[in-house]
Amino acid sequence: MIAQPGILLASSSVASYITSPMILWFPIVVIAAVAMIGILSLMYMFSQFVGRESMRVWVKIKSYEIMLSLITVILFLFIVSFLFSLNFQQIFSAAGLVPVECLPPSLPSSDFFSLAICNMHNFNQQLLNLNQLIYYIGLRLSIVPQIMINAGKAIQGTTGIPGLGGSILLQPPSAFSTLTGYMLDVLYFAFVLSQVQLLMLAAALLLFSLFMSVGLIARMFVITRSFGGAMIAFGIGFGILFPLMVNLTYGYINVGLDANSVIFSASSLATAIAGVFAIALTALFAVSPFGGAFAGWLESFLTFMGLIAVGLTIIPLLNFIIIDVFVADFSRAVGERMSFMSLLTNLI
Repeated sequence: MIAQPGILLASSSVASYITSPMILWFPIVVIAAVAMIGILSLMYMFSQFVGRESMRVWVKIKSYEIMLSLITVILFLFIVSFLFSLNFQQIFSAAGLVPVECLPPSLPSSDFFSLAICNMHNFNQQLLNLNQLIYYIGLRLSIVPQIMINAGKAIQGTTGIPGLGGSILLQPPSAFSTLTGYMLDVLYFAFVLSQVQLLMLAAALLLFSLFMSVGLIARMFVITRSFGGAMIAFGIGFGILFPLMVNLTYGYINVGLDANSVIFSASSLATAIAGVFAIALTALFAVSPFGGAFAGWLESFLTFMGLIAVGLTIIPLLNFIIIDVFVADFSRAVGERMSFMSLLTNLI
């Protein structure tokens, strides 16, 4: 079991953290809506006084937009409250997408924010375990003793074959230790992107509340309507869609990693080291090392490595592309078109 991440919320329910800022800003939204409708009412009466029909039509349209924005705020509060009343641990667990480390009592919270952070933290921990395993194997193979077998000239007075000499050096192929060094360099470099995702998830809850609050209030005013739509798109994409995508993708990855984590046991490590030594024996005695326990360890190791590689390359790219497409299309529909990838690149 992994330790409870310090960035997880201590409260049993995160709904209050999401809705409280909205409830705090809701009276301000109502006041802004009433004030705008009052101003538009005065403009409507003035348009009747001066006889401007086009102004009357414009005032009606803007009044409908303000009422629609107010209804959107109420609908948003309802959806958020419903969303955080669901037990996402049970939902994803029924689909086999929750690792053991993210189930109770290790993770008491059932909201998808905490579950996403736990999934990302568990993946990073498995990556660190793999780094330690590769480092241990490379270190063990670099300090193995050399076994020398010599057959020299027979000593005078004893039986032997004069003139015969030679030596046999038994050690693992040097390519193994070199390969482990390259693998560690690649894993440490890719680990940075994984840590960035964890930081983004840790800030997603706060940014979601901030973006949605600012966006919904800005939608009430004509001059900031486009900006408000962009903030709403960022809030939904960054605060809801991104954690859900992490739960779907990294939940599947983590379950597979747990199923192949047997490679870290002491007996499996001994089998792996013995199997690598047996590769050197193959050239001498035609003994195949790819049978029995070593074959099972090698299969689990390659599967584990493949899942880590997918989690470090394809999965982040897939998640970011989906969020970028959603933010671009949604923000263009409700306001000014924005790009999530451009913002993320500038921040990094």
